[in-house]
Amino acid sequence: MKKLLRNISLITALSAVTVVIIAGCNQGIPGGAGKIDSSLTKSQVIQADDTFNLSTPMLPTSIKQGERIESSIGVKRGKSFDSDIKVKFGELPTGIRIEPSSPTIKHGDEDVKVAIIARSDASLGDFTVDVTGHPEKGADALISFKLTVAKK
Repeated sequence: MKKLLRNISLITALSAVTVVIIAGCNQGIPGGAGKIDSSLTKSQVIQADDTFNLSTPMLPTSIKQGERIESSIGVKRGKSFDSDIKVKFGELPTGIRIEPSSPTIKHGDEDVKVAIIARSDASLGDFTVDVTGHPEKGADALISFKLTVAKK
């Protein structure tokens, strides 16, 4: 009985650690005029009133060769942050493009819709796509998302 209780306690502890790890995932580096010191770790970043954070899909985005899917890039703004944010995407896998290639999240919007398009000969595999949000003034915000390209 003691061994069973010990195993249940171990499972409970591992589950709690997993929840903490998952809850801390996909938190980008904030941007804006009040950007917090980048030497802080992601779990220490606090949303200041004049900053913003970008958000991307939490689960890996999957696309097949020759396919087009819709997605969005979101923003969480601090109370005093009302600037437009220009979004730029890092290096994309061969045969993948995002439209629009440089969208803008307007000051009153919570996100911007984008299309991810794979050519029929797009590179297969798992990739990380970096996303940068550039405000009218202040520091850029950074985040990334996982993209899986599968055979059609």
